[in-house]
Amino acid sequence: MFGGIEVVWYIVLFVASIFGGLVGSLSGGAGMITMPLLLLSGLNPLQALATNKLQACVGSFTGAAHYYKSGLMDFQQSRIYIVIAIVFSSLGTALVQFVSLEFLSKILPFVMIFVGMYFLFSPKISDEDKTKTKYPLLLYVSCAAASVYGGLLGVGIGSFVLMIFVSVAGYGLSKALAHSRTFVFSINLSSALLFIAGGNVLWILGIMMCLGQIIGASLGARLALKSGAKIIRPAVICLCFALSIQLIIREFF
Repeated sequence: MFGGIEVVWYIVLFVASIFGGLVGSLSGGAGMITMPLLLLSGLNPLQALATNKLQACVGSFTGAAHYYKSGLMDFQQSRIYIVIAIVFSSLGTALVQFVSLEFLSKILPFVMIFVGMYFLFSPKISDEDKTKTKYPLLLYVSCAAASVYGGLLGVGIGSFVLMIFVSVAGYGLSKALAHSRTFVFSINLSSALLFIAGGNVLWILGIMMCLGQIIGASLGARLALKSGAKIIRPAVICLCFALSIQLIIREFF
């Protein structure tokens, strides 16, 4: 045992963080891979969530940096999203210690099915940007709601944000993914700082998983930049349905 868990879990979670970083940079949803394993390792839920947020923060930053270098992400355009993400995810992280997550966990798989169906059947999804959104208030309210959820629970947050940027903001899929990585990084950073202040992060495990996230997120971002919507869309669809099945089994069976 080391740090309260068996040493073998450090290896398992390092490998999982590489795969999680790869998936996260393509479609969001790295937490689907890492969070269940952190809980299985024997950590209490607060330690698992805190350590997961730390490594997710590094993974989302790595992906965002790659997309920024490629020119897909306009920082000026993202500033309002970053502010919304930091403010409202802090609220969500503060609420996690006082709010029962049981109801949210039970409706989440059906929301993920809806997101997957949207990406599967919408004929409008491509790498082509649409005209500027006609509903800026709806866009900001949606981002605020996603940020609260990101701080509160966060499972599948990347896919939620990606759908918002495609359906409400009107971004092409590659541009939406680039902006979603910056948005998710802001959520993760805000949450991680609060968890660090609370002393809940397991640092040695967290640093190992951060290194894994850097490797995986770099590979995923390069793959997304090379293939665009051809790989991003099926990755999001597969992730949403896989996550919904996993959650339905866990919550109802």
